[in-house]
Amino acid sequence: MSSATADRPKAAQRIQSAAKDLFYRQGIRATGVEEVCRVAEATKMSLYRAYPSKDALVAAILAEDAAAYDAWFEAVTAPAATPADKLQAVVAAIAAKLQEPDYRGCPLLLAQAGFPDPQHPTHQAVAAHKSRMRAGLAELASEAGARRPELMADTLAMLIDGAWAAMPYLGGARAGEVLLAGAEVILRDAIGQ
Repeated sequence: MSSATADRPKAAQRIQSAAKDLFYRQGIRATGVEEVCRVAEATKMSLYRAYPSKDALVAAILAEDAAAYDAWFEAVTAPAATPADKLQAVVAAIAAKLQEPDYRGCPLLLAQAGFPDPQHPTHQAVAAHKSRMRAGLAELASEAGARRPELMADTLAMLIDGAWAAMPYLGGARAGEVLLAGAEVILRDAIGQ
């Protein structure tokens, strides 16, 4: 076996990586398994051996995205000294992300937009992740001394999600600027920060 072949990722890894990129750029429903296999240089048999259905592939990608968000949240908040600083760090990091050239927004929200039925597994997976995200913000808000931590978390979550949604017409720089300014008002009102 050649070194190049030995170093090549397994078909399941190539499939998931290709699907993740295509789903993010084109949408889940707009991307067929044939295209995923072509980009991944894999067969349909390999895809269905690793993932029994397209929904199973989507679920694996959503789980990976949720875990990546959790790790990102931890990395962004870890250096901050206080809970209020942690909240500001999250908002600042998201505002910076909005300005990345290929950034289209939250991959989980993009996935959920394609599956509006609340009973669909994709919709439910994203809702569960967003609930965890909101709970993390509420915990930090409570630790920061917010008078109404749940309301503060909901308001920040809506502002963050709104910034993602506004990117197509405001542009990333302006969406980030508005996010930072809005969060400053929210933090000042809720915790005097």
